[in-house]
Amino acid sequence: MLIYSGTFNLYMRLASVFLVLWSVAAMAQQKPQQIVSSVKVHGQATVSVEPDQAQFDIGIETQAATAKAAADQNATQSDALVHELHSAFPSAVIKTINFSVNPNYRYPQDSAPTIAGYTANNTVRLLLGDISQIQKVIDIAIKSGANSINRLIFTVRNENAARARALAEAASQAQGGAEALAASLKLKLQRLLTVEEEQPVVVSPPREISFEKLQSTNLAPITPGMMDFHADVDLTYEIVPLTAKP
Repeated sequence: MLIYSGTFNLYMRLASVFLVLWSVAAMAQQKPQQIVSSVKVHGQATVSVEPDQAQFDIGIETQAATAKAAADQNATQSDALVHELHSAFPSAVIKTINFSVNPNYRYPQDSAPTIAGYTANNTVRLLLGDISQIQKVIDIAIKSGANSINRLIFTVRNENAARARALAEAASQAQGGAEALAASLKLKLQRLLTVEEEQPVVVSPPREISFEKLQSTNLAPITPGMMDFHADVDLTYEIVPLTAKP
């Protein structure tokens, strides 16, 4: 048993020495890691798009002695408005939002407040795909008994396309800048190492118009303005001297 143990220990030592020598030889054969020279360039672009749809929030307000009467009267006028809008614009998206009924208080001198009646408010939202029909929407709102247009917002139907254009133009600008920089420094662009982009954002929000009261059916022409989408892109290229072989 003692002879066997000694022989085993000898084998283990020889094996350990072999592994160490093999590791040293393998490390000696490895090439030193090459440092890659690179250049990072920035590109940015802003794409202006003319809005092609409009969103109206049309307000209807009614007052009555009881909450039910105010709500019923409001429902009648709202239904009439929705019907007229559907008839004029069959493809438009129309829905009712923000309905409420609230008491109207009277505050007599030296006495507790009393309820003088109730006010019902309703908002009909219309998404119109033809901004040339804005005046017609306003005319229908007035004739149907609406009290106000709480807001009119111009938007773009396909925002994704505008954002994609902004990204593409920003990337193209960055690539052009990298090529110009390399040419001026007698360098050659090699691999594209990294691409970094920021989600395109709307830098000029949709135009919003409010009307205190609808009093005239002959309003001045309303122009939608433009919406701007901005994008930033960073590109990193590997570079080598112009005389060097790729």
